[in-house]
Amino acid sequence: MRLSKNEIVKVRRRLNIEEYVDKVRDILYKVRREGDKAIIEITEKIDKIKIEKIEIGREYIRNLSSKVSQDIKDILKRIVERIWNFNAKLLPKNEIIVSGSEIAKLKYVPIERVGIYIPRGYISTLIMLTTIAKVSGCEDIVVFTPPINEEYLIQPEMAYILELLKIYRVYVGNGVAGIGALAYGTETIPKVFKIYGPGNIYIQSAKYLVSSEVDIDGIEGPTELVLYVDDTVSDRDIKCAILDVIAELEHGVHSIAIVLSNSENILNMFEVEYRKAKENLENIGELYTVKIDNLEDVVNIINEIAPEHVEIISKKYREISSRITNAGIISINTPCTYLDYSAGPCHVLPTSGFAKSRGTITPLDFMKKIIIYEGYSIDMLNLGQFLAKIENMKYHEESLRCRLV
Repeated sequence: MRLSKNEIVKVRRRLNIEEYVDKVRDILYKVRREGDKAIIEITEKIDKIKIEKIEIGREYIRNLSSKVSQDIKDILKRIVERIWNFNAKLLPKNEIIVSGSEIAKLKYVPIERVGIYIPRGYISTLIMLTTIAKVSGCEDIVVFTPPINEEYLIQPEMAYILELLKIYRVYVGNGVAGIGALAYGTETIPKVFKIYGPGNIYIQSAKYLVSSEVDIDGIEGPTELVLYVDDTVSDRDIKCAILDVIAELEHGVHSIAIVLSNSENILNMFEVEYRKAKENLENIGELYTVKIDNLEDVVNIINEIAPEHVEIISKKYREISSRITNAGIISINTPCTYLDYSAGPCHVLPTSGFAKSRGTITPLDFMKKIIIYEGYSIDMLNLGQFLAKIENMKYHEESLRCRLV
């Protein structure tokens, strides 16, 4: 769909959680009340898969992992190593601040128990989130995913990743029920301290409802991509960029891609190939194209939309990327699909404009900051006492004055 630069920033992408919360509320309540039994019943009713128990166990994981060929194991292991090494470089360092007789220590502490929701069959998401959790030092990692079928509750490749990372607290069942189990705990599943993971509108609605009791990584909506491509690049680059766009739209009907270009001919090429892809892909997302006359407009549109993915295919990338302040992740003359799978950064990213306030998941998201403070300044005690008096906090004032005696 061809739009003007003024129309494109008004494209609605926000998830309407309110329409779905009532549909998931009863499931969450049932899980809270009935625990494991509720998950098994809901899975059979909604997912049409009958499971005897929700925990798949270490032996099941090891047996299933053994079915993966050595070639595939080698590939998956190399990807895990790449994700691990990349994120290990992002680990924050503890700091000590000394000021006179006062010492402040800022330390980063891994969250002890985290819950990771993996959409059915999303091996790449399992790799991303569990590897980063491990890098961060999380001791207790709880994984929940909907079952594939009654024969294979999870894919053999998924089992191999779990075995490789030594993660054995793994549970299967209906996705919404799983969010409830992670948030409230059941006889089998421990209550976690924070929940991570993408998913459909039902999963995000469930995360929204439980967020008053447990921290969440955010509300992740459908996939978004804003791609800028211009006439400074080759025909091959343009053809590859078209594939990048269609690949992101492959995520489903609610995904969107916005292509910005200074070339009418390039935009026409995207529109033609999109129509062809639409004939072959039943659930393809929506393509929007916009003719842009200057780089100032490119930057302004991207910053206003604050998309999940930004991809720049241009020799003028430095002029654009250096001024982008709102984006989940930016790829420059690099396919966003590379970042989705094996480059290193996590592909769980903010959507629906939330890139204005947060970014991609890193080890920091699996950690908390604690400040340890030792000592005090007489001068600052006096100032604090004055502020306590203004706020009419009597015992605050006396607590500070006590140190002055």
